[in-house]
Amino acid sequence: MKKTLLAATLLAATSYATAASNVTLYGVLDAGVTVSKLHGDSTKVQMSNGNWMGNRWGIKGSEDLGNGNSVFFKLEQGFSLSNGNEAKAGKAFSREAALGVTGDWGTVAFGRFGALSSDCGSYSILGGAPYTTSFQTIGSMYSAFYLTDRYDNSIIYLTPEYNGFQGHFMYSNGRTSDENKWSYNQHYYGAGLTYGNGPLNADLIYEALDYKGAEDKNKTTQLLNLGASYNFGAFTLYGAYEYALHAPLPGVEFDTKTAEGKALQNKYNNGKANDYHAFALSASTHALGGEVMLQTQFAFGKNKNGSEPDKENKFNSFSMGAAYFYHFSKRTLMYTQAAWGTAGKALKHSTDDLRGWNATVGMTHSF
Repeated sequence: MKKTLLAATLLAATSYATAASNVTLYGVLDAGVTVSKLHGDSTKVQMSNGNWMGNRWGIKGSEDLGNGNSVFFKLEQGFSLSNGNEAKAGKAFSREAALGVTGDWGTVAFGRFGALSSDCGSYSILGGAPYTTSFQTIGSMYSAFYLTDRYDNSIIYLTPEYNGFQGHFMYSNGRTSDENKWSYNQHYYGAGLTYGNGPLNADLIYEALDYKGAEDKNKTTQLLNLGASYNFGAFTLYGAYEYALHAPLPGVEFDTKTAEGKALQNKYNNGKANDYHAFALSASTHALGGEVMLQTQFAFGKNKNGSEPDKENKFNSFSMGAAYFYHFSKRTLMYTQAAWGTAGKALKHSTDDLRGWNATVGMTHSF
């Protein structure tokens, strides 16, 4: 069934391309080798996929409707280069599926795409770090920031750009499903403002995720993100800040199949969850014939659920990473990256995901 659907999609895309020259088939191939060691675990040597950019292929196109308006589409599927598997089972275009209209009045699009702080796809405006969420969790923003994801049933509106400013508004009527009545769907709300003028770029994002209809009665997660970068010529300096209210722990996933994992999930990621602050300070420069990047992030906060004698309420984490990129051409580059991280209190006792180190070497080719 999946092969038939894929063949039909490619045939339709090819047929459309014969009638419209602005349809593009594109993709990214990214793979390497990662050596890593988490606290309490053995050293691992693994083939790693999508280190710098996620592996993908897609088709996109547009049609001029006249009077400055055009309709566009984008269909993008992720996959694992090491085994050819689709990135998300059951979704043909898991990375992005969008249909929209754009003009002098702005842009409207419908479908599945990354939220404003997700660092995923066409409509993320997350900034404030040179490689944001690329490479392993230890060393990227995922180790300190709670960032949103791709959501189904979404609508986005982008305002026209005015003197470097642009507004971004996104809503999901059900992050995974909108088959129930509205009050049972889990919604996403996002509003953002970006500014870009010369060497300065900045973004401000507010997001909310409710849990209507969920088995666990969690408080609405609210996120406020601020990011900025300034190009001084010799180097670029980056900074980012997040305030997370009633949010799950950053960079941590608990095994809810075990009783211990379920207890930790209920303590730290359900109910009132956690309030915390996250910071990132980074820099990049051109050196050694390529690009050198240094990225650091730090978070601290407190669990808002009731105190339990055997569990910590406060937590903190810190990680740093460095990367070097060498461009063989406009479409092919080699990279190497290394990172180290540590965590304290609740994060030290509940998980080892953020304590350890990793190093990666690989390459990316785009077409």
